[in-house]
Amino acid sequence: MNKIYIISGPAGVGKSTTTKGLAEQFDQSAYIEGDLINHMVVGGYLPPWKSDESLSLVWDNIADLSINFVQANKNVIIDYVAFPEEVERFSQKIYAAVQHVEIIYVVLWVDLDELLRRDALRKKESQMGARCLELANEFKIKVKDKRFFYNTTHLKPSDLEETFLNIRENPSFKY
Repeated sequence: MNKIYIISGPAGVGKSTTTKGLAEQFDQSAYIEGDLINHMVVGGYLPPWKSDESLSLVWDNIADLSINFVQANKNVIIDYVAFPEEVERFSQKIYAAVQHVEIIYVVLWVDLDELLRRDALRKKESQMGARCLELANEFKIKVKDKRFFYNTTHLKPSDLEETFLNIRENPSFKY
């Protein structure tokens, strides 16, 4: 059975590092970077946090790509900020189109000081600053089921294999 992994969390938490590495763990996989889907809109672009219509369009496109990849026998790894309401809507669309698929939802988490430290290590144009903290607060409020949180505060880059294994094997992340 193929799986779709939605790896989420505030900006700067390590989504890209984790999702790219996780995608490499499979013989058959596809990596979907939500920000790339979002930035496909050029004329009339609005950030998804400022436009429900933009956010909906991004998730519709992520879902359609995911369906296509699963039908081609690929595991799908999604790198994007995803709150429970988006995951629910996405899941409904996926399960309506594909019979044998499992959706895994993981919210990567770090302590706020560590989040700001990691953000400061990013390229200047990629730093999110206060937006990291805003997103962290939004995750605390919106993700009521804490089983989806995976705290990586004390993990080092050498612990990535452990992280991949935990995401793949931990049944609490199944949506």
